[in-house]
Order: sequence, then structure tokens, then C-alpha cells
Amino acid sequence: MVNALRAREALPQDLHVEWASPLVEELLWLPDVVAGIFARAETGDRTLEDLLCGDHLVERISCD
Repeated sequence: MVNALRAREALPQDLHVEWASPLVEELLWLPDVVAGIFARAETGDRTLEDLLCGDHLVERISCD
């Protein structure tokens, strides 16, 4: 994926990218968890989103 992004000049050549195991680095799971919470909210179940966000503003953007 990194090579494909670099070939399309979507990822700078001088940006260092390395692989890390989610079994060793637990924070790698965090983006997946947050994405799952917001995906679930899009289907109408906002329970987890409400717990995560509380009174904080969440701004959604669309990527076409």
C-alpha cells in the first residue's frame, strides 16, 4: 500500500513508514475502535458515540 501511494505521489518519498504489531502496540487498535463506534452511529445506534463524545463536538467530513 505504501508503494502504491508513493507511486501516485499521495505519500511523500521522505516520509518514514514502519510496520508495528497491534499485539505489541495496543494504541494501533484505537483508530479501529473509534471508526467502529462512528460506523455504528451511522446505522442509528448512537449509544457508544454518546458515551465516547459526551459534550464534545464531533465534526464529520465527507471524503469523496
